[in-house]
Amino acid sequence: MSNKGWNVSEKVNKVCIHAACGRILPLRVVHCPFCGERQSGTAPVLTKVAAPAPVMPDPVPAPVPAHFPASVPQAAPAAVPPPVPPTALAPAPTKAPPAKPAVRGSVPPPRPPVRLRTWIAAAVVLTGIWFFNKPADKPASVAEQVEAATALAAQCDLDGARSALAVLKSARAPAAQWKRLQASIATAATACEKKQRREQAWSTAQAAVNQALDAGEPDLAATRLAAHVKRWGDDADSLELDARVKVAQASARLDAADACLAKGDRVCLESNLIAAERYKRPELAARTQALRTALSQLLERSLLDAAPGQ
Repeated sequence: MSNKGWNVSEKVNKVCIHAACGRILPLRVVHCPFCGERQSGTAPVLTKVAAPAPVMPDPVPAPVPAHFPASVPQAAPAAVPPPVPPTALAPAPTKAPPAKPAVRGSVPPPRPPVRLRTWIAAAVVLTGIWFFNKPADKPASVAEQVEAATALAAQCDLDGARSALAVLKSARAPAAQWKRLQASIATAATACEKKQRREQAWSTAQAAVNQALDAGEPDLAATRLAAHVKRWGDDADSLELDARVKVAQASARLDAADACLAKGDRVCLESNLIAAERYKRPELAARTQALRTALSQLLERSLLDAAPGQ
């Protein structure tokens, strides 16, 4: 920058003390913002000098027109305009010198980025703090406790239901709530006791029916099963066992029909076949149809034998 026009007595900003820089500093700083040099010494002070007044050229005198005699009139020459004095040209702006590279080591290094494992560790710590300081769960209402205890009673968990009833009484729950639970427990106790006795009776009856089937006595097995059903009623287990018993009974009738067919006893074959068909077991449909065909052939032979002229 040019230092023309500065007042001699006015102090200006500091200049970098580094010999390779020498840039004018905008403020008084500790380190040069251009090269990073520490400004520990005294910087030279620039002063302005008075700019010289522009020198004006001397004016050029206007030419005096010549006088001619009156006898010969001539046209007066045109007035020549005075030359315009040259104005002082403004000084061309000087370009700032290119910035020199900063000295290595003068600028502090950039801060390293935070690593991923640091973020993960912070997340784990925050999660642990939240886990140990989270608010306690909202306690269940009295109605919810009663419903849960009622469900336990329906599942025959009477001990759990009675424990919940004792907790409600000790917590001074409304009487209407724990009395309703008490009634549910009493009703469930009766049903659970009946269910338990039925399970015991079913175990005994099932063992007796299986014993009769293994001994080849399907009719005895059917009698024992019918006695159990009459007292306790049917369920999925009893219906499944009843199907097995009926298959055994129908098979026994078909075995007897085979014996009658071997002896050629048409009446015996027909009676046992009809008895087997009453059970309506699809498992024995093919065997029943074969015996029905054999019965037809036996009847045809009987008719041919009884025809006259034989």
